Amino acid sequence: MKKDTKLVIAGKNYKDNFGSVNVPIHRTSTVLFPTMEAYQQSEQGKPYYKIKGNVATDYSYGIAGTPTTFALQNAICEIEGAKYCLIYPSGLAAITMSLLALLESGDHVLISDSVYGPTRRFCNKELSRFGVETTYYDPVVGAGIEKLIKKNTKLIFTESPGSLTFEVQDIPAITKVAKSKNIPVIIDNSWATPIYFDPFKHGVDIAMQAGTKYIGGHSDVLMGVITTNDEKLYKSLARVRKNYGINVSPDDCYLATRGLRTMGIRLRAHEESALAVAKWLESRPEVKVILHPAFPSCPGHELWKRDFTGSTGLFSFILDKKYSKEAVSAMVDNMKIFGIGASWGGFESLIMPIDPSSIRTTSKWPHKNTCIRVYIGLEDVADIIKDLEKSLERIKEV
Repeated sequence: MKKDTKLVIAGKNYKDNFGSVNVPIHRTSTVLFPTMEAYQQSEQGKPYYKIKGNVATDYSYGIAGTPTTFALQNAICEIEGAKYCLIYPSGLAAITMSLLALLESGDHVLISDSVYGPTRRFCNKELSRFGVETTYYDPVVGAGIEKLIKKNTKLIFTESPGSLTFEVQDIPAITKVAKSKNIPVIIDNSWATPIYFDPFKHGVDIAMQAGTKYIGGHSDVLMGVITTNDEKLYKSLARVRKNYGINVSPDDCYLATRGLRTMGIRLRAHEESALAVAKWLESRPEVKVILHPAFPSCPGHELWKRDFTGSTGLFSFILDKKYSKEAVSAMVDNMKIFGIGASWGGFESLIMPIDPSSIRTTSKWPHKNTCIRVYIGLEDVADIIKDLEKSLERIKEV
């Protein structure tokens, strides 16, 4: 089946849910068993309550999930071509729990220099306390990452494209090196989602995406998703998740499952609108560079053409000069359609001035001019462009 079809039907089990199209919300803390033996067997990984396609091995207490959780996990596995899926209460939680599961004191991890800011913060502030060494590498290093691998390197973390600066990484080259060294590779696949980039086809061991964004789709759910086909890695991830008491509300799992059903058509709408807006911006004298993977000006464009099947609604652009703080504020403070917000993936357009140079530590940010990140929502493109046009007029007036 095509992915659009899988998005609509994956995880459904209406025959066991009294004909409900969507799996109902199952809320529970205590799970009751008919006998002590049944309870003990469930604790040992032999679930008394079996759910078709269930990826969980422990259904003895609500923290392990409910049928609503398992339906979402099963659907994501089917869509992503994965054997195992774990759900977390945020994208950041999925990242941090994965790092904690796979690293220990004395280990070394390689992290892309274009990585999501809170991932960097966790490595610098928390992993360092546990005695884990972090090296940030140039996101366009490709096979050159081999030179950065140490004897104690236990993990390589990628994010392609970067969610601020949009460098596309050569994931096949990185995973080829990693496999020769028996080092697992994680990708933050939130921008492309598995609809536009197949992580396992390109050699990735663990795929992460912020379900907060395109899975939820309506800016009202916080969620992180981890998938893998490696049983050993899955067991490590599941152990840490369980021991840290990580749990996701069945209400949020229900909303995420509902969001999956329209994700394909929403992604295509975001892609079409974002490309139209980016093309318009490219024609403006105030805009110097478009940082969108589908545009030749974006680092890694050729890799995007090779490895990706589409693009989504998030990109950045560089203005023609370095504008003052007051001018940038005048630009973004008076938008009619665009909201000022750090997330993306919902139905509404967003805008945010960014300064990547302030967080880079290895690869120097080459642009000195003002950088703006935009997320293109589901509003009419003509209205979006009109709002941006007026904002560019305001920035020149200050």
